[in-house]
This record gives sequence, structure tokens and C-alpha cells, in this order.
Amino acid sequence: MATALENAVDALSNPGVPLPDALRRLLVVARRIGADTLADWITHELNGYGPSDALPPYRSSRGLPVALRFVGPYQSSSTRTFSVLEMPQELQPPTEALALREPLGSCVALAALDNEPELALPIQWVMRYRELAHQNKAVHIEMMELDHAALRFPRTYLLGVLDRIRTMGLELALSLEDVSPDVGNPGGPTVATNPDLARVVSIGTMNVFGPGANVAIGDGAQAVQIAPGDVSALLAAAAQYLEADGVRALEAAIEEDGKVAGPATRGVLERVRNGAFALIGGMTVNGAYDGLQHLIRMAFPGFAP
Repeated sequence: MATALENAVDALSNPGVPLPDALRRLLVVARRIGADTLADWITHELNGYGPSDALPPYRSSRGLPVALRFVGPYQSSSTRTFSVLEMPQELQPPTEALALREPLGSCVALAALDNEPELALPIQWVMRYRELAHQNKAVHIEMMELDHAALRFPRTYLLGVLDRIRTMGLELALSLEDVSPDVGNPGGPTVATNPDLARVVSIGTMNVFGPGANVAIGDGAQAVQIAPGDVSALLAAAAQYLEADGVRALEAAIEEDGKVAGPATRGVLERVRNGAFALIGGMTVNGAYDGLQHLIRMAFPGFAP
């Protein structure tokens, strides 16, 4: 009989299984292992994000098109589309307020529509646009006036969001499976009893919410946030994985690379993977390698091992 985790992996890897149903199977696993942050993410995806909830970066509306409909004489009309970022600064809509906060099931339905869904911008925005257009500070059409404006969610954008969620869920499930085949079984390991499991969940959370997220390392007692370029914070967090010799080697490598992550830093990571450094008690080589890699990416966005 398949385990709860196997069911989640099978569902998330099968495009024929509706994404909300597949994600619910991962929710079962998250609850059983005590991964509250992971469970909260899944619950938010299934139920939608409230106005005050922090959004994962993949749901941001930044860069989405704004559809502007102009009307003129003899009931003429013309619709033009611009990127949000092409708008004058004061007219750039508040992307967080207008972001995709709908439940996952609604997003699936929206992606299946023939027409691209839109979210109308408030009349105050339209009135201000008219004022700037009259001052030649915003795009306008001769003898026409802006009548309606809306943030447009292209079908490709919606499908991309859904694919991203499915892929992240599958990667998390496979990473949990790497820790132990008993993950997700009643009475199986939890993030409180298995340090490797806790680190896998922490890294998964980092992938979901981006490098700026507060991430729990180890048993979840310590939250780590590393600003880009903050080598001191990186080294302090690395001490959750490496004994002192390894941390010093990482520090020396970053210094050799010119205070960035380059070839020498990659060399240290490779030595970690080959078991050349002593690790903190209970840490596996793979756990240390994956964890350090993500910490380095927080400090040096774009780093590739």
C-alpha cells in the first residue's frame, strides 16, 4: 500500500491530477511531520491569500500588462496595452494590493478561460491618468480620453504560476522522500525529531518565498535572514552546518573570490559534498551541501554551484 508521501509524489508528478487535489496530499504529509511553515503555504494556496498576507514572489503582479481603453467621437474606442513598469511612477498600480490572491482552484479556472481575466483599476486612478494625459505626461490618443483601465493576467502568466507551484511541491516531496521513506507515516519522523528533515523543510521554504525570507535552520529554533552581500551573516549561518574549520575555509574562499561567491567558494562546496569537512552532529553530507548552497545564494543572488 502506498504511503502518504508516495501518494503526494505520484499526484504532483501526474499532470492529470488536479493541482489542488495533489497539493492536499502534500498537506497531509506536512501536518504529520509538524512542518507548520510548509503547511501554512499549502493552506494559503488552497484557500487564497488575504489582503495582509505576505505573497510568494511568483504571485506578484509586478510587470503585468495594464489594458487602457480610450473612447472618442462617434462611439469610437481603442484599447492599448502597456506594462505596469511603463506607467509614470505615480500611476504604477500598487502591485501587492492587485496581486493574484485567489485560491488555487480559482487560478486553475481562470487559466482555462478563453479571455484573459482583468482586475479593474479604481476610478481615482483613471481620473489621475486623464489629468496627466492632458499635461502630456502620460500616453494619450488625440481626441480620445481614457475610459477604463485594468490590470490584465495573461493566460501564460497564470499557467506559469500553476506550473511553478506544482514543481515546487514535487521538489519538496522528493526531498522529503530522500530523508526517509517513513516521512509522512503516522508515528514517523518529524521536524522536531529529525534535523535533516527540518533542514529540508527550511530549504524548501526558502525556495518558495525567495532568498529574503526568514528561514528556520536546524530544529526551527533559529530564523535566518541574510541580506545580499552580508558575509558575516552567511558565516554565522554556516556554523549551523560546519565545524569551525569548515567555516574558516568558506570565509577564506569568499575572500579569495574578491568578497563574492566564485570558483574558490564552489571549491569549498565541492569539498563539503566529498566529506572533507567535519559537520555539526547529526548532519548528513547532502543536508550540509544543500543548506550551504542556499545560504550562499541568499548572500550572493545568482550564485550557481
